[in-house]
Amino acid sequence: MTNRYAVAVVTLAGALALITGVAFWFGAAANLVSLHMLLGFLTVAGLATIAIAQALSAGGSWILAVIALLIGATTIYVGMNQASMLPGENHWLIQIGHLILGILSIGVAHMAVARLRRAAAR
Repeated sequence: MTNRYAVAVVTLAGALALITGVAFWFGAAANLVSLHMLLGFLTVAGLATIAIAQALSAGGSWILAVIALLIGATTIYVGMNQASMLPGENHWLIQIGHLILGILSIGVAHMAVARLRRAAAR
């Protein structure tokens, strides 16, 4: 049951974080940076919850749990520090990396929950 709520939080918060992040790229919604950061934290918190369930579950995978936690931690680190990372004309590389990490966070969360559901059905 916890995984169902956690993956819902990851999906909703992650999608809204992606939307606000893309809006920043196009110069819109600059006043929503705090909301974007909150949504990112919620996404990673949901991913961490799922990763812990993955590690503690009988059908779970420690490797998947560690990967999920590393992706979440890296997403937060890059998001919090991206303004000072690779400034100048190549800053878009950091932005693309942060976008990829955000998408990975959502994808890994769904993959981990699907694995837990399959394990529970056996």
